[in-house]
Amino acid sequence: MPPLPCWWLWGGCGGETPTATALPLVPVKPEPLPETSAVQAPSIGLTPLPLAEEVQQAAPGGRVDPFAPLVGVEAADAQAPATGLALTGVLLVGDQKRAIVTTPNGSGVICVGAEGRCGADAPLLLPTGWSVLSIDVARGCIRFALNDEPQDPFCIA
Repeated sequence: MPPLPCWWLWGGCGGETPTATALPLVPVKPEPLPETSAVQAPSIGLTPLPLAEEVQQAAPGGRVDPFAPLVGVEAADAQAPATGLALTGVLLVGDQKRAIVTTPNGSGVICVGAEGRCGADAPLLLPTGWSVLSIDVARGCIRFALNDEPQDPFCIA
């Protein structure tokens, strides 16, 4: 096999190190863009989404207490005169039934069981002696017991 030519080798030929030569800088002016009006979306029957700023302006910040009654809104909550409790809603979390309530002790979620607590660290919302026997999510009803005596269920109106 014949030897490779000098230019083929990576190290170059001979002992000379090539020097870099700077090319003169030529300013490049970009061509101006043609004047166009706002881009029109093709008419395919879709409605454009609002801008993020429009959505944020339409829905200002939330409420301090999401369980508190709405001011100026006619509520359809069930009221239990014996407990002073208002039933705002019912929900299913996994397989656990819960009720959203407002009581003289505060607002929150209660579950089936003694004292209505959904966990050991949950706040005590029900008055002393009251417990939750059942929560009917489909009908929006809850049934209490007072000192183990079942009470009539009451439902969201």
